Amino acid sequence: MMKKINRIFARFRFKQKLFMSYLIVTIIPMMVLGVYSYNQSRQLLNYQAEQGIERNISTAVNSITYKMDLYNNLMYLIVANRMIQNLVSTPTGEAADLSVLANQLKDYLDPYFSMMLTSYHGIDKLTIYSESMVPEYGDYLRSAEGVSDQSWYKNAINKFGIRWYYDESQHAAFAVSKFPETFITGHNVLYIHVNSESLFMDSVKLLSDYGLIISDSNGIPLFTNVHTFSEVPSTIQLNQEDGISKINGINMMVINKQIPNTNWTVHCFVPMNQVSGNAAPILYATFIVIGICIGIMLIIISLFANGMLRRINQLNHWMKRVENGGLELKIHHSSKDEIGELIDRFANMLSRIKELIQEVRRKELHRLQAQMNPHFLYNTLSSVNWKALQTGSYEISRIVTSLSKYYRTALNKGDHFITIRNELENVKSYLDIMLITNDYGFDVIYEIDDNVYRFYTINMILQPLVENAIKHGVHRKSEGRGTITISASLVKSTVQFSIRDNGAGMEEDQVRKLMTFRSVGYGLRNVQERIELFFGTGYGLTVQSRNREGTTMMITIPQSEMSQASV
Repeated sequence: MMKKINRIFARFRFKQKLFMSYLIVTIIPMMVLGVYSYNQSRQLLNYQAEQGIERNISTAVNSITYKMDLYNNLMYLIVANRMIQNLVSTPTGEAADLSVLANQLKDYLDPYFSMMLTSYHGIDKLTIYSESMVPEYGDYLRSAEGVSDQSWYKNAINKFGIRWYYDESQHAAFAVSKFPETFITGHNVLYIHVNSESLFMDSVKLLSDYGLIISDSNGIPLFTNVHTFSEVPSTIQLNQEDGISKINGINMMVINKQIPNTNWTVHCFVPMNQVSGNAAPILYATFIVIGICIGIMLIIISLFANGMLRRINQLNHWMKRVENGGLELKIHHSSKDEIGELIDRFANMLSRIKELIQEVRRKELHRLQAQMNPHFLYNTLSSVNWKALQTGSYEISRIVTSLSKYYRTALNKGDHFITIRNELENVKSYLDIMLITNDYGFDVIYEIDDNVYRFYTINMILQPLVENAIKHGVHRKSEGRGTITISASLVKSTVQFSIRDNGAGMEEDQVRKLMTFRSVGYGLRNVQERIELFFGTGYGLTVQSRNREGTTMMITIPQSEMSQASV
């Protein structure tokens, strides 16, 4: 029998097993507590009734708090939305800008807010009040000028956070929160208008057997069912303390509870003749309370199970991505339990795999570079240089000298990293050769910041850019003299190289093909892959070109003062 049960249980998903286990563990003690409460009800009738009332009121307050948290989460989603932040902070300018902004408001803000109004029951109005010059858009985007004198607006812009208020004229609640000003300028305030019945009706239904008044800090009633509750006087002082009080000749139990994160208070008034009674109502009340507790526990269990399974599903998702080749995956988590340890071990394994792949790539590069014998090459070039000098062929001597310097820095004794000074010298040697072989048919301008010389870079990342500038730039220039400008400068924590020509330029398709073409030598794609291999995906090559205007190729690398040739 037990084996059959185990086989059936093994077929369930982990979430179902977890849910059933917690449910059984939760229901059994609750049922035992219910039976025990019924047996003790004759002696502790009044006490149990008071506790039941307290629990019901707490549940009602939790219901209000839960709904307010839903609306608060909605407001957090909106004010943290970068797209909406960009919309409300967009400066107005030419008609084209207004047209783009209008399309963004229509295609994004309108459906987004419409979806929120449909998804969140009880919200009558969603409005962003903005002090920027963005044009108004229906009720969704309004100028703050019309509400700038309102106290709630002044409070909202003075301090970040969500504040709730009550509108007596419309018998509705509303909440406001300003947008963070880290990425946008000016004050922008989100306003939501919530129907009172939607916010309070569930609590009123839960406490329908009691007199209920919800008031603000000034004692002004926001919501009440006293006028429909025959056993509670229509006029009640809200300053009654907790306990039993005589109100208009009627003995009542008074309970006051503050709604968290607001200045609103729930006042509950229960006639004492409802507190005392026979055991049957107490039994029913006990089962009702148990049912409510089970419901709350089901929600808590579901949240807990989902929270645990979310991490397992996330780990499963990461594994699928790695299985499909996504080795650049970045794993972040803060859990310290067994699942967190499993995620840590998976992250370590992924890091080790990437290290092994990088090691294989580096060995392949070493193997390709080792195919050339540098000593033989240098000796041969030296012999050619002496022969050229003996015969008076000075241009040939200059070419051979530049070529020797070029390969000396290019090979770099097998190291991947080289000083920026040597890398620039390598480019100058290459350009000397190109200038001679092209009869000085173009000009070269160097704009080098001396502060870049102390840093290191990967060797042979600038020469392919210069080669493309000559081949696709100045050689294709139809009129005028070609110019290639080479610059190097420090920008924040990076070093930026720029190779700029005034040649024929390229179409967008040509730039795309240039970046994706894989040649047998050092193509631009090869340069990009090497930079990503050694410095990470945050750095690399960008190409900007306009037809008949020239091309600019820019490389961005981090500032590194220590050679990493051993990496």
